[in-house]
Amino acid sequence: MANIRNIAKLSGVSKATVSRILNQDESFSVSDTTRKRVLETARRLNYIPASNASKDSVERLHLGIVNCVSAEDELKDPYFREIKIGIEEQAELWGMMLFKEIHLPSYDYDLKDLSLCGAVIVIGTLTEAFLANIYHYNHNIIIIDDSRHFLNYDVIHNDFDQQTQNVLDLMKSKGHQKIAFIGGRKNLSDNKSIKHNELLDVREQSYLNWMKLNDLEKYINVQVTQWTAEGAMKATKKILALDRPTAILTASDPQAIGVYRIIQEFGLSIPKDIAVVSFDDIEMAQYLYPSLTTVKPAAKIMGKEAINLVRERLVDNRKVSLEITVNSNLIIRESL
Repeated sequence: MANIRNIAKLSGVSKATVSRILNQDESFSVSDTTRKRVLETARRLNYIPASNASKDSVERLHLGIVNCVSAEDELKDPYFREIKIGIEEQAELWGMMLFKEIHLPSYDYDLKDLSLCGAVIVIGTLTEAFLANIYHYNHNIIIIDDSRHFLNYDVIHNDFDQQTQNVLDLMKSKGHQKIAFIGGRKNLSDNKSIKHNELLDVREQSYLNWMKLNDLEKYINVQVTQWTAEGAMKATKKILALDRPTAILTASDPQAIGVYRIIQEFGLSIPKDIAVVSFDDIEMAQYLYPSLTTVKPAAKIMGKEAINLVRERLVDNRKVSLEITVNSNLIIRESL
């Protein structure tokens, strides 16, 4: 159950102030604005005094997570790991609890449990049908890392569309026109399966648009593969077998590592013969030779913003859905 400590945190006052307001202490002098804010916060959190609490009460400060990334992959992927850390840190700050997490695909859960939560945070891309199923049980849905637009759900995503354009503009300023792209597609998950390569990645779409707008259509070269070094190695071999580009943009650092390997196997030099730019800024990126120019996403901030959106829905009673773009950072190193 929500308690006085939770209400104090979310209202921005002391526990003593909350206690005296809730106990209708007539001798306690406090502004009408503060009193109203505390009472409204308590109401929206379904606060019930301990003596009257029922085990069946809905806990507004409990959060559910539906995660498209397996627990094992989350530990290995710094991007999704940082998102989760951001969620956990900000939830602790506001006195919220991670009540239930579902890693998909899975049969071992009951969506009805999500009705007991104040909100549900979705990490990754779900089918629209499965999102509708979640919405049936809980109307407070916040989605992280999905570029689609939704009417009823809050969405937090990166600025990778704009950053792709920024990187390509920088490549062009350095004289590059023959620019190839290596990327992957987004998977759609539901409760029973993963539908692979269903969504066009925003970086690929941004690359295609930029090449056309800059009258470089004849140089378009897109290779869609797995989000791995091995997949990118095969893609790079295909690229070099055609009209060799002067620059390659990859959608992830692991792919960039595969590109490095093949470029060097062909006896070519980075960036003299082929420049390489990527996304992620994994720890290894700065230690590659030459060090990798890459876009670093603010993954932890994305997780924190999800909790801030939860708070707005629970405390401020916001009903209108929001879409938030979190800016990333282009780190220029030696590969460009």
